[in-house]
Amino acid sequence: MPLLEIRQLSPHTRLGLWRMDEPQEGTPRQRERLAEQLLLTAMMDGDTSYSIDHEPSGKPFLTSPLTPLTSHLSISHTRGYVVMLISEDSGVGVDIEYRSDRVERIASRFIRPDEQVESTDEKLLLWSAKEAVYKLFSEDRLAFFDMRVLSIGEGMMQIENKKRDEVVAVSYEFTPDYVLTYAILPAETLQG
Repeated sequence: MPLLEIRQLSPHTRLGLWRMDEPQEGTPRQRERLAEQLLLTAMMDGDTSYSIDHEPSGKPFLTSPLTPLTSHLSISHTRGYVVMLISEDSGVGVDIEYRSDRVERIASRFIRPDEQVESTDEKLLLWSAKEAVYKLFSEDRLAFFDMRVLSIGEGMMQIENKKRDEVVAVSYEFTPDYVLTYAILPAETLQG
């Protein structure tokens, strides 16, 4: 299981990507949890005192018996990959999806009539971006139609949280294997 990268997005926000390519014992979920812990340890510069717990809603959070934590955490998995976004001062949402045409079967469930997307990659990008925004605004319990894509540019898109009438920037990147999306907002913005 190799670490692919740890990327410093800002002074207080880091993104980590782990590839689960070696056969491991246990269920797929157990392998994901192991990859999560290994990635977390790498992102915390080898400090093994940090661990991941989950709220009743399923939202992950960091714990450490040694350090009081105020960090925000988002995690996503797809076939063979785990991505984690950690910030000390901002709310975060991240998603990763392997590239395939499976999104075509469910497109009508998450694409609004006023969103113009045509290609399979655009649909996959929209799905992933809305997942990241959903995680970012987890307390809003957004449905897919509560989010609307306003624009898609090179590596960046704008999505509106219609419940708050707030626009969020979502960064994205495509590789031959996956699409990765993430959104970052100042923590005080999320409280509103």
